[in-house]
Amino acid sequence: MVSPKPLAAKKALGFTMVELAVVIGVLALLAAIFLPIGIDFYISYQFRAESNMLVSLLEQSRSLAMTNNGESYWGLYVDANDFVVFQGLNYASRDQSADKIFARTENIGISGPSELVFANLSGTTTPATFDIVSDEKSATVGVNSQGVISY
Repeated sequence: MVSPKPLAAKKALGFTMVELAVVIGVLALLAAIFLPIGIDFYISYQFRAESNMLVSLLEQSRSLAMTNNGESYWGLYVDANDFVVFQGLNYASRDQSADKIFARTENIGISGPSELVFANLSGTTTPATFDIVSDEKSATVGVNSQGVISY
């Protein structure tokens, strides 16, 4: 019969300082490699999302006008903080109860007209170009006189 070892003879459980240092070093190396990739991916995602939002809201405004929703013109207003899909001949004289407000991404700039209005039934509009710019990326969204959106 084998007798159990005395408590003093058992090895101490746990990690040594060398083992902890190696694990921390490996984690730091992985973070140094993958953190810039993750940040770039996030910035690219934000840029694509903002571009897609602009195009989608232009299409929604045109669609509302072409289906004669409310028997009125529909447009898109762009400011520093929001996109607003509105009903009316222009943003100043719009029907505020019909407003559809969407938040903008803070670090992405959009230059171009502050509002674009589509005629009811035809969807025609004044030709316009929107330039979307972030620190590393840029894109252009165009709208011709027939209301066709290109990007």
